[in-house]
This record gives sequence, C-alpha cells and structure tokens, in this order.
Amino acid sequence: MKYLTLPKTLYSHPNIKKIFYYQQSCILFKKLDHNLLSQEKICTSHCFIFVLKGCVEVQTPKGDLIKTNSGELLFMPRDTYLISDFITIDESIEMYLIFINHDIVNSFLASKIALDKQYFSESTVCKVNSSIHVEKYFTALNSVYADFENSKDILNIKIIEFLHLIYANNQAEIITTLAVSEQDKKNRNLSKLMLDNYDKNLSVSDFASLSGRSLSSFNRDFKRKYGKPPKQWLIESRMMKAAELLANGSSVTNCAIDVGYSNISHFIKSYKSIHGKTPSEMKNMNL
Repeated sequence: MKYLTLPKTLYSHPNIKKIFYYQQSCILFKKLDHNLLSQEKICTSHCFIFVLKGCVEVQTPKGDLIKTNSGELLFMPRDTYLISDFITIDESIEMYLIFINHDIVNSFLASKIALDKQYFSESTVCKVNSSIHVEKYFTALNSVYADFENSKDILNIKIIEFLHLIYANNQAEIITTLAVSEQDKKNRNLSKLMLDNYDKNLSVSDFASLSGRSLSSFNRDFKRKYGKPPKQWLIESRMMKAAELLANGSSVTNCAIDVGYSNISHFIKSYKSIHGKTPSEMKNMNL
C-alpha cells in the first residue's frame, strides 16, 4: 500500500507553502479548496497542526477519532501511523504544520527536565491547549517571514519559540507527551517493526527513523540480525508477498501498490531479480 511519509512528501506538494524547512524539521502552510479524505500517513517527525479554517479529523492507531477545528491545535508524535481527513468549511481549509525532529525536541526537553527520568504514560495523537499567543505567533509568521529566504537557523529559533509558547499553556502535559514519545521510539524491536511494515511505501531511512536509530546504527543492527542489508531484505520480503498476491489473482498494478511500490517499472524489475521472471510471465504460467 502507498503511505505518505511526512514531512518528506509535503515538500513537493502543490498546496503547501514552505516557510522554513531543513530535513525532518519544517514550518509549512497548507491550503486546500477541496476535501482530502482517508489519507494513510506515517509522520517521521513530531508534528503540530494549527487549524485556521476547516476541520482536521485523525484516526489514531487504536481507532479513536480526534477532530480539530479552527483555532485548535493537534499534536502527532513522531513515527505515528494514522489516517486523516481534511474537511473544508466555506469551500476551503487552511492550517499551519510544524514538524520537529527529535534533536530539537530533546534540546527543548533538556531545559525543562532530566532526560533520564522515566515516563509511564502512552505516546499518542492528542489535542493540546492553544492560546492567543499561539494565534499571534502564526499571524507573525505570515506577515514577517512570508518572503524570507529559507534558513535553518531561523527555523530552529522559531520552533523553540513555538515550543515555549505551547509549554506556557500546557506545561506538565506537553513535557510528558514529548518525553514519552521520545522514550517510546528508542531502539524499537527490529523484527516486529519490519514484519509489521515491510510492505509499506517506506525507505530504509524511514525504517531507521521508525526504529529510533540513526541510519548507520540501523544498517549495522539489521545486518547483524538478518545477515544481509535492509534494502535486500525488503526487496526479497516484498517480492515473496507479491508472488502470493499474483497467485491469488491480483493484477500487476494492484500487487505493486500492495507491496509498497508506486513505480510499476521498478516493481517489475525487482520482481524479476528475485523470481527470474516478470510478474506477467509468472501469471501466464499459472493460467
């Protein structure tokens, strides 16, 4: 299946205005003139959504539905799978999105708590308290920085400023939410992570982030466990599932999508590299 990996896929989205951005952190403005329903996503950075107009509905991994209206603020912890609906009001929806990588979050947390403290609640998608100061923050973003040249330094400053504004109205709640999310992502079990997600449209870098590891640590740990690089394992696992889908009557196009490929030619090439025949040749053999 095809999943949107955020924020990466948003950088080239036609309805997105990039205010500041650098790798996994960014401040974006999104405007739509139509509903956008049932999008499956994985956020690889912490994300705050401030809704200016319209409504955002998010279905959490547990199936809970969280509805965020104009003037409200939604938090999504990093490495979270979710299904979202963007619903227009008066024919449009407008929102700001702030994606924050874990280094910035840890830097902020270090000024507030001891990072070795253990938090026992559960990391989850949730609404957090907004305020007039948060609203003024986003108004200033648009009026002051709309035409600024992209800057990593300003981005980091504006994100830290935003976190302090959120802290002023949430304090213990937001600290716990961020800290739990960071703790939950440390050194996830590789086997469960890969078996649960190998057929999703995720890169090796995405899996490294989901596992709570750097790319080099992920590659090293993966090869130690499986005896091969993660890219090779992913291709083999996806093509084994593809063979089963084809044998059960799936079309080549649907099969490609269901094992994480958006490019059919790449899927066919990968399939032949493992099975020695193209998917069409394999289907014809089974007729």
